[in-house]
Amino acid sequence: MHAARNKPPTGHHTFNNYYTNWITTMKTTHLPNLRHHMSASTPTLLSAHVEILHHHFKSYYHALDLAASADVSQILFPSSHRNPLELPFLWLGDLHPYLFTNLIRSYLIQHDSSSVIDPENDEYDRGNGDHEVGSESGRESEEGMEEIEVGESCEFLKKQWPLMNAWKVQSSKLTARIDQIERGLRLMVPALMDRVRKAQAGFVAKVGSGEVTAAVAAAEMEEEMVGIVMDANRLRKDVISEIVSVSSVYQGALFLEGLAQFLVGIRDEKMLLEFKKCKRLMK
Repeated sequence: MHAARNKPPTGHHTFNNYYTNWITTMKTTHLPNLRHHMSASTPTLLSAHVEILHHHFKSYYHALDLAASADVSQILFPSSHRNPLELPFLWLGDLHPYLFTNLIRSYLIQHDSSSVIDPENDEYDRGNGDHEVGSESGRESEEGMEEIEVGESCEFLKKQWPLMNAWKVQSSKLTARIDQIERGLRLMVPALMDRVRKAQAGFVAKVGSGEVTAAVAAAEMEEEMVGIVMDANRLRKDVISEIVSVSSVYQGALFLEGLAQFLVGIRDEKMLLEFKKCKRLMK
């Protein structure tokens, strides 16, 4: 929970530093800890680390609200703390909430695809299981090795089984809840964009008519945009929290791991360098 100890970001450079530190803490501390406990811990202990990473995201959106209150333009036009790979995914200053539901759906779809049995392979496995090869003495000589291998495999499977089957548990219930969340987003996202258009139109109308000075109109529009960004942040935070709450502990861990890895991955220096090389080639 390192992010919670950081001072509230209020200025442009302060939030830039905060975001860099927030990503670094997630990459070097929370993400490795979560991954370790996903395969080596009890559900109770894993749940604690899921909550730690979840809190890390909630603390970020609190900091984002504070930064928007201080200067909403640095959030809406993040030229310093966002790189070119991040910009296409932004909506009102941060990730579009559909990214969260698309991520969880990708796991569910992957499970549906992988659960389809190939009839040919299934027949092959059954056929090979029916015939016997080798003598009785051959079986006895392999028995000891098989015992060790099976024992090790069983211990490995015992630890990995909950993760391997995470998306088979209550997947229909989770899918139904994601459907509900997306129905809500289809109402709330356009409503927020409508408020943005009205704020901009109001600014133009007031300045154009001479009703108020440009400075006063800008201040009024800025105040409205702060409210819009904070409502968008609340929406993002609520979608993440809703997904985590309706998921099992292993589903929640995989979802937050994927979200964290996405944010860490698009800031990877090697990938950013390759992206810049592609831009130069296109020119």
